[in-house]
Amino acid sequence: MIYVTVLIAMALMRLLLPRDTLRSRRIFTCVSFLLLTFIAACRAPEVGRDTTLFLDVFQKLHGRGFLDILTFSSWVEPGFRVLCFVISRFTANGQWLIAITALLINGSVSLFIYRHAKNIYLAFYLYLAMMLYPFYLNIMRQALAIAILLFAWDFLKRRCYWRYILVVLFAACFHVSALLFLLCPILTFIPVHKKSLKVLLPAAGVLAALGMAFVRPVLKFVTQLIPRYADYEATSFGALYCFFAVFLIVTAYGIYRFYFAKDVGAVAVVKGEFDEHAFLTLMMLAGVVVAAMMTGFGQLQRIFNYFEVLYLLWLPAAVPAAYFHEEKRHIAFPVQEIAVLLAALAYFLIILFLRSALWYDALPYRFFWQ
Repeated sequence: MIYVTVLIAMALMRLLLPRDTLRSRRIFTCVSFLLLTFIAACRAPEVGRDTTLFLDVFQKLHGRGFLDILTFSSWVEPGFRVLCFVISRFTANGQWLIAITALLINGSVSLFIYRHAKNIYLAFYLYLAMMLYPFYLNIMRQALAIAILLFAWDFLKRRCYWRYILVVLFAACFHVSALLFLLCPILTFIPVHKKSLKVLLPAAGVLAALGMAFVRPVLKFVTQLIPRYADYEATSFGALYCFFAVFLIVTAYGIYRFYFAKDVGAVAVVKGEFDEHAFLTLMMLAGVVVAAMMTGFGQLQRIFNYFEVLYLLWLPAAVPAAYFHEEKRHIAFPVQEIAVLLAALAYFLIILFLRSALWYDALPYRFFWQ
């Protein structure tokens, strides 16, 4: 299968680029980006459960004027309608919508990994093995919103909050759920260390338990209060508990590595500067709460999707990276990285062969010319 082939290609590239140099990182990033973009851009419309719905919107907007598409009654946000309008000025072929969005999404993710991931090789591997890449073949609008949000990371790190807010608002033009991340700047002022974790961890646990227990009654109250949400029914299925468990385990492992492992030194942070470990920790804890609520209300997976992308920073920062052994003249993989690679591969293969419905029709893969 093509996704397995990509994983094998990434593994071979890593072996062919044993030294972690700037040149190696650039080559690995460029090749991975081109490979992932090509596969996403050349997929048939049937690959990805919602792809045909987006192509239907594209066809309906073709030939309309700019003002018309802004007022056009549609279930998609205005940003996506404008993108369809721009593309339709040049072609009526919906395959170009698939190709251009593939370029934008994978270009943003690849740049994000290259700039911010401590271990880009592991990050690209996780992008596919943790099901983010196949899932983005389905959620075109939200994947675009996530891709835009990734550009806001630089502004958050530099505490350029107004620029950050503008990027979030732009992302919300493609999927309104992105507005939730207007709250992120607040988290940059919360210190995280061993002492504060004595409060933060129990608080997150209580909120997760309450969310899991009361999400359905709260949903019922909201639907009564706001009739427009009356059609939202609480859905739940077993895989949501799997997603929650995996996210919880990954979060716990990272917290142990950052704050309690003896072989990891504390990261010095100048007062007033952005503490990336602290912010990521708070975001992962927030993701645990959302994932817990998601088990009772499956529609919250749309929010959880934003937190899953943090795998690409969290694990590469926590896991000891492979290195080139100068004396033995070969690449050496620490035991912890081998364990993470195998666990992610098992997760990938289990969903691939036993729960293929969770690929949201990303399987079977077909090229558009087939």
